[in-house]
Amino acid sequence: MKQTPEEIAHANLAFGAYFAKTLSILGVEKIFFSPGSRSTPMVIGVKRYSDIDLIPVLDERTAAFLALGQSKIKKQPVGLICTSGSALTHWFPAVTEASYSGVPLLLFSADRPPELQNCGAGQTIDQENIFGNFVRQFHQLEVPQTNEKYRDNLVTVLKSAYQKSLGVNPGPVHINFPFREPLLSETAVDIDFNLTEFLTEPTGNIYPHSPTEISKIISSSKKLLIIAGQYVEKSHLKQLYSKGVPVICDSLSSIRNTDEASLILRYENLLRDQNFAQKAKPDSIIILGPLPTSKTLRKWIEKTSSQRISIEPRGIKVDPLSGESIGCQISFEQLSEIDIPPQEPGWLDYWQNAEERINSKMIKAFSDELTLFEGKLAFLLSLHLPDRSNLVIANSMPIRDIEWFWQKQTSNHKLFGNRGVNGIDGTLGTAIGIAHESENPSFLLTGDLAFLHDSNAMLFAKQFKGSLTIFVINNDGGGIFEHLPISREPEFEKCFATPQNFDLSKLCATFEIKYSLEMSWSRIIEKIEKPIATGIEIIEIPTNRKKDREIRQKLLSLSPDTDA
Repeated sequence: MKQTPEEIAHANLAFGAYFAKTLSILGVEKIFFSPGSRSTPMVIGVKRYSDIDLIPVLDERTAAFLALGQSKIKKQPVGLICTSGSALTHWFPAVTEASYSGVPLLLFSADRPPELQNCGAGQTIDQENIFGNFVRQFHQLEVPQTNEKYRDNLVTVLKSAYQKSLGVNPGPVHINFPFREPLLSETAVDIDFNLTEFLTEPTGNIYPHSPTEISKIISSSKKLLIIAGQYVEKSHLKQLYSKGVPVICDSLSSIRNTDEASLILRYENLLRDQNFAQKAKPDSIIILGPLPTSKTLRKWIEKTSSQRISIEPRGIKVDPLSGESIGCQISFEQLSEIDIPPQEPGWLDYWQNAEERINSKMIKAFSDELTLFEGKLAFLLSLHLPDRSNLVIANSMPIRDIEWFWQKQTSNHKLFGNRGVNGIDGTLGTAIGIAHESENPSFLLTGDLAFLHDSNAMLFAKQFKGSLTIFVINNDGGGIFEHLPISREPEFEKCFATPQNFDLSKLCATFEIKYSLEMSWSRIIEKIEKPIATGIEIIEIPTNRKKDREIRQKLLSLSPDTDA
């Protein structure tokens, strides 16, 4: 039966009330939204019928990366609301990142009703399953109705979406909501049933493999090597440090913030040394999650032809190397239950001694004033960051400088990066999302191109609550390309380095963001140790990418037995 305008409006408002109340009970605390008309029932519902923090963001792309950052630090689903048409397509870069890095997001898109599809109606595209396999679930709902069947289905779908986003393989879930006009009723609605009876607690994750199986696989290993990926935390390996096994650690893993003797951070240098690389060949390698960035490490692993055991709790393949590997799906919390066999005497010592010799040479090199070598900032951040800081690292050269030059010591820093698809998309938005309302100071290490690529996120500065210090390495283009063969070609500057010749001080002034240009290491250390109390501060550090390439090559050629 055809609904009257008032019945349509009342159904939309009732929908908003149940939508908001259900999300609140499930545990959603924040929803970022971008302005639009068709999404009115969702926005008004959340605003009027819940205590969820509803945060307006002008553009959908920034909103999505802010939500991504919040979800990374909170480790719980954050919501996104947008209007119909092209609006949700701007979520796509953040959705792909969330999908590949396992970050839970709840995507709520408004849509035109069925009668306005495929007929040239404005702000209308085919939104059904638009994100394809990048989301863990997709739900297409009907236009809101006032009957119990619709209400119960809505609650069931929201519950399923929330739980799926936090499942064994966490990630984004998309729900598409069509709405007819009028979008808002002037008559209030009441929620007339107990939602909690629909919202039973989810069961814990069940994994198909066991630590016992892995123990059997490595039972005869005398030269075992562990490679800890970015999602491995300090507590996961606590029981394994004393087993005589070298542990190579990803740049974003919190394991870097320990002083464990078995931790190996100078593996880039070690494995570039042919003598060490040959003598340090393991008989088995346990890889925990995605591999570190280092191409040197990846090539060496393939060359060793060692037995590989790839452990990934999400149940997805994360070992891209050639040759066979054994995939196992257990929780990282179960790693302490793996029985490590006695290791060959001197196996760990060989790695440790070589590591110490290289690191002492590297520290000596960095103790020199040098020039404003951009890699030195990664070194200094590891030494001077305030305890419990959040550090976000952009892709391209910053993440590699952290991998190559970070110094291990006991601290409680949290390291973040968008390593799911390794792009520069949303670098600034993600950092602001991580820093927003954090009790601890946050920092972003980024290059000039990654910063500019997401400069729209600066619009959020006036809403931002927290402390975020941003170091922008301005090397006048894409420094990472200097390390590739293309840098020798005549088209390099225009087509690859792409210098932008911009004035960062004027950009900061536009958004009323504190700015300074720093060329003294003592001043830079001061900015690290004493970050801005509230708000955003941007520190520009000019460098020379061609000279930086030469310095990196020299530092990375340091070997255990010879100087560069």
